[in-house]
Amino acid sequence: MFVHVIPIVWGVFISFRNLDIYTIANWRAAPFVGLANYLEALDLSDPDGVLFLRSVANVLYYGVVTITIGYVIGLAVALLLNQRFYGRTIVRGLVLLPYIMPDSVAYSVWRFIFQARVGIVNSFLMSLGLIKEPLVWLVGTRTMFSVMVASIWKGWPFASLLLLAGLQSVPRELLECASIDGANWWQRFRYVTWPHILPVTKTLLLLNILWNFNAYNQFKVMLGDDPGIYAEVPSTFVVRQAFDNLRYGMGAAMSVVLVLMMTVVAIIYLRTLKPGTSVED
Repeated sequence: MFVHVIPIVWGVFISFRNLDIYTIANWRAAPFVGLANYLEALDLSDPDGVLFLRSVANVLYYGVVTITIGYVIGLAVALLLNQRFYGRTIVRGLVLLPYIMPDSVAYSVWRFIFQARVGIVNSFLMSLGLIKEPLVWLVGTRTMFSVMVASIWKGWPFASLLLLAGLQSVPRELLECASIDGANWWQRFRYVTWPHILPVTKTLLLLNILWNFNAYNQFKVMLGDDPGIYAEVPSTFVVRQAFDNLRYGMGAAMSVVLVLMMTVVAIIYLRTLKPGTSVED
């Protein structure tokens, strides 16, 4: 309990104070600034406020793309793995390899893959004649695309695992009855399979929203300390404010804003569930 409560209380406390490199030694006496840090974080006329809100927009874009594509791939693979074939158990284990690989290792590999001069991506595209000179993937406008590709590769096995568990809960008798009644593949999926995997889908969606909004490792490993405006997300921006710019109060205020935003999203999402159900049902 205290492990969770103390950091939250501490973060809220310093978010109302001008805590920086000059006042950190005597943090209890740091000047109280009220809502000044919050107002600056949300001020569109302030450079930091603009960058902070830009980072929120970036992570929303990142989340929509990675969650959608990751779910589609995960569902397709889950449907395949739910079929009976020789070596199915081994294949199921191999599918999880990207997910269980440590973030530092996985994203370091992808950083090498997207390297401009020696990366596999540019070498492949040039061998096909699609490009004449190496493209820069880890700087500028293509940075977000590179991170999204790596994140989708890392995350879809988890979606596949949960969806496979949901598919195995579908009674085969219902599918057989639907086939006898003349239902095609899509009708069996729409009216028999989908209702059974919908609760799992809701749980998966909520988890992915929270995880993607707090994404940090992939951006840090692939893009370094400064991902640039095209791939700056709230987690990287807050870290730079607090530990690079040494504006601890501002970083704490931004963190509180992000927590409140995700709390609102989670509450709204849970309220959209049918009465009497939960994400675990």
